[in-house]
Amino acid sequence: MNRKVYQLSAALMITAGALFYLRLSFGGQSIRAEFDQHLWRVEIGMTPHGAGTRASFRLTLPADNERQTIYNENFENSGLSFAIQESKLTKNRMGRWQAQILDGAKSVKYIFSAQLKSQTFEIPPDLRLDPTIKDRLAPEDQLWLKPSEYIQSDDKKIKSTLRKAIGREKRVEKVMHKLFDFVRGKVQYRSEQGSKDALETLKQLTADCGGQARVMVALSRAAGIPSRVVGGLLLEPGVKQITHVWIENYIGGKWIPFDTVNNHFASIPNHYLELYKGDVVLLRHSGLAKIDYYFNVGFETMPPVDQPWSLYILPVHFHGITKMLLLIPLGTLIVALTRIVLGIPTFGTFGPILLAIAFEEVLLVPGLLFVALVLSINCLVRRLLDHLKILIIPKLSILVTTVVLILISVMMLSVHFGQLRILYVSAFPIIIMTWMTERFSVLQIEDGTMAAVKSSLGTVVVAILAYLVMDIPKLRSYFFAFPELLLVNIAVLLLLGRYTGIRLTELWRFRDLHKLHDTRRGNS
Repeated sequence: MNRKVYQLSAALMITAGALFYLRLSFGGQSIRAEFDQHLWRVEIGMTPHGAGTRASFRLTLPADNERQTIYNENFENSGLSFAIQESKLTKNRMGRWQAQILDGAKSVKYIFSAQLKSQTFEIPPDLRLDPTIKDRLAPEDQLWLKPSEYIQSDDKKIKSTLRKAIGREKRVEKVMHKLFDFVRGKVQYRSEQGSKDALETLKQLTADCGGQARVMVALSRAAGIPSRVVGGLLLEPGVKQITHVWIENYIGGKWIPFDTVNNHFASIPNHYLELYKGDVVLLRHSGLAKIDYYFNVGFETMPPVDQPWSLYILPVHFHGITKMLLLIPLGTLIVALTRIVLGIPTFGTFGPILLAIAFEEVLLVPGLLFVALVLSINCLVRRLLDHLKILIIPKLSILVTTVVLILISVMMLSVHFGQLRILYVSAFPIIIMTWMTERFSVLQIEDGTMAAVKSSLGTVVVAILAYLVMDIPKLRSYFFAFPELLLVNIAVLLLLGRYTGIRLTELWRFRDLHKLHDTRRGNS
């Protein structure tokens, strides 16, 4: 029988090694060309400084469109009230934070991943300016033909500049080339504190990207072309505070981008992240002394998504949960090693694994504190219930109810102290805590308090080991890229299944016999 186990283990290891080598060497890993081989990871950090009064601030948030997809949004709100709203006019997504009383500084973060691609458009050469286009536009798009405070498209100066720039030209492609060349040739780029409106830019003929965009939009609207400002970030790895502005014109049923500063005519590169549409402010606040902000940009290498049998073909937002599932068997290996070789008692085989997954949700230290709190209070409650001499099923049900009450209390305290990540304990971890409480109580009734405490401590120790191993990023990536490595896991477990040696904890358990044996040997 031992030979069969060894042969099967060896076969599994050889198979896993062969598959790993073949996929690594001859897998033909490649990437779809349109996405420039990476996902951008963007962190927008904000530090509002309160003055002891009611305060609020809002940030425009990126949205999905035909050239950008947003994944894995995460908000760290530091106890502030938070909601996502949509602007009625521009349809921009906006995150809004507020506090009844904000005193001192808070740290707020918005973190997300973005997948971007470039676009290039062809303007039909026979398309002409249409003076009746306003009547055929949707009501929400008619906004982009109207003048505004900073885009004075109905001003005489704008109209006279338009006539000088395009003359009698009526073909849209030629009009756009003339306007584009006019702004690039006449308005010199200069980084400035605060943006100018369209008239001030034409007067001084110097402006930053915002001033150039407003002139371009004003001239386009004056020509009868729906036009709007678009703002966002030019993504490159590093920390920055500078945003960028370009424009979009509605031509031939499409919104076509133009950037006079970086010379992109009817095209947009794949590192332009759009944050808002319209001539709006990225970050606005009220009731604050000031607000500091930064953009921290990095990227993750995109996986080979064109292999039909690769896990990378899964949608990006499923990668995280899949990586965690793949490491659960590795956690069971750790449990097997600690129980069979070390002899650490636990609540079953899967108890430590479930607890390790709970730690993934709420982080290790808050999770440990919550476990200690729940078990301590339930131990006290059980002692009180023992005096009432009630049946075990109602007793366990009362203990479960106690867990829920503890959870609600922790959730309320976490909101007051700004530790909102602890709120995740309300989903999957609460089931685990309830199960642990039941196991603790049953073991306490059957084998006594000391046995229950030992199993609890053993479960927590093994769960910490499993969590630390399962939380290694490179290990997650390797198992995700090469799931055949799980065959090695099975092979090791098969070998462990034939282990008949002494457990290490039993050396301590039978230490008195060992001393007696040494004494007898010495006397003899």
